[in-house]
Amino acid sequence: MMIILDNNILIDALASRKPFDTDAQKILRAAAQGKCSCCFTVNSATDIYYVLRKTKGVAKAKEAIARLLRLLPVVPVSGNDCMEALNLPIDDFEDALLAVCAAKAEADFIVTRDEDFLKAESPVKAISPSEFLSKLPV
Repeated sequence: MMIILDNNILIDALASRKPFDTDAQKILRAAAQGKCSCCFTVNSATDIYYVLRKTKGVAKAKEAIARLLRLLPVVPVSGNDCMEALNLPIDDFEDALLAVCAAKAEADFIVTRDEDFLKAESPVKAISPSEFLSKLPV
């Protein structure tokens, strides 16, 4: 099963944001153990770095991004992807772009905590971390 991770999931895991970090870290462990395939977008890397730099400092932010890059493949984002995102019926451009990238990566699901995104009309279904974890083999 292939999933694409929203920024909030990756930041939860890397910044140990309580109470969300447990499920987020379980997802990354499942990917490391080969129980699922996960990816994230190139623009997520910059967003995550920005947040982690503010909360953890430059060195820890760089270390976290390096770990992510070793663990998960990165989906590139093109100008065409941005144009396609503008045409989706999703008001949040970041969510729309993630949905386009999820389709491009042939992801089965987008994993997010964003309540609005979970309800959005996306070409790839958005599900919560707990819903995703319930789909994993034991």
